[in-house]
Amino acid sequence: MKYLIAICNGLSDKPVAERNNKTPLQIAKKPNLDRLARDGLTGSVVTIPESLSAGREVSYLSLLGYDPEKYYSGYAPFEASALGIDLNEGEVVLCCDFIMLQSSHNDMILKDFSAGQLSDADSGLLLSALNEKIDGDVRFYPGRGPHNLIVLKSPPFAERLLPPHELIGEGIRQYLTNDDGGGELAYIMNQAQIILHNHPYNKDKVQQGQDAVNSIWLWGNGQARSLPAFFETYGKKASLISASLLLEGMACLAGIKPVHVDGATGGLDTNYKGKVSAALRELDEQDVVYLNLAAAEDISLKGNIDDNIKAIEDIDREVLGPLLTELDARDDVRLLVVENHVSSVNFMKYYKDPALFAIYPSAKGPDKVQKYDEDILQDGSVHFKDGASLIEALFQNKL
Repeated sequence: MKYLIAICNGLSDKPVAERNNKTPLQIAKKPNLDRLARDGLTGSVVTIPESLSAGREVSYLSLLGYDPEKYYSGYAPFEASALGIDLNEGEVVLCCDFIMLQSSHNDMILKDFSAGQLSDADSGLLLSALNEKIDGDVRFYPGRGPHNLIVLKSPPFAERLLPPHELIGEGIRQYLTNDDGGGELAYIMNQAQIILHNHPYNKDKVQQGQDAVNSIWLWGNGQARSLPAFFETYGKKASLISASLLLEGMACLAGIKPVHVDGATGGLDTNYKGKVSAALRELDEQDVVYLNLAAAEDISLKGNIDDNIKAIEDIDREVLGPLLTELDARDDVRLLVVENHVSSVNFMKYYKDPALFAIYPSAKGPDKVQKYDEDILQDGSVHFKDGASLIEALFQNKL
């Protein structure tokens, strides 16, 4: 048996009062997700241990079958692995995101954590200016879109540096770290703001009446960790298809083959057709294929319910529909559709609530659930305390 694991970020949510107390998942037209629930086995899984903060760096580890409490290391070290960045003695790596700040009477408010969905090319242009002009032993590395990495001389930070998507609408001063090295981070941010203010790219944006990309935010600290080889742990060869540097870094550490798809952005404009084709090709060669679809999550964190619904419908139509058509012609593939964690479009944050999943075809046969939505939490057949238990049960054909 082969296994296709589709990690679909940003599916389940809390009820939205303005939409008759329904969730985006309950509003969306999603015949393929509903078919998976109706003809397959449904349940939930806890992907975020109570001891850790909710975030992709935790939930992705869970769904790759690793214990986050043992292998968690923060965002940046995993992404450094994906980019092949080596750290010298006394250096730390952090995420460096371009953001948009808005002035208030006594602070700067974080307005947009994606800097208007900054493109790779524009991000690279601004990052080059930072690399050229910021003083000190600091190196910037391009990532994807507004999300990049920075390496600097500093002792490790003891406290978790908060990601920008947790700070929408907040004044940023209270979230600057008091750790040793915090002054250096503030200095780098101040220098970046001056450079960005004077950059021709931003001058053009302001002249056109658009918001400037006027700051960076540094976060994602952690210590480098190794991961046990996926093949040695589960006895299966695996591939990963994702636009996420974070997931790619985890895959590299675990010996999972990363597969790049042209036009895969992780957003609404991603190349769904290319991802589906890549997943089907990899199934011919591998035992396990992970397919990550993240568009609904970032939209949810921006509070846009209509685009969140659209993202769910796009995934249902453009990915799950074609996959089911292909897989129905085979009898050697089991499909697991699971979300990484709950994302709230109403409150623009993550939650530790159990995540939904459906498995098709199920070794145990279908259960009574008819729709893929939050009612699975009560009506689903199987509920797992952690991601590793779900993955183990799947590979042992117990589901």
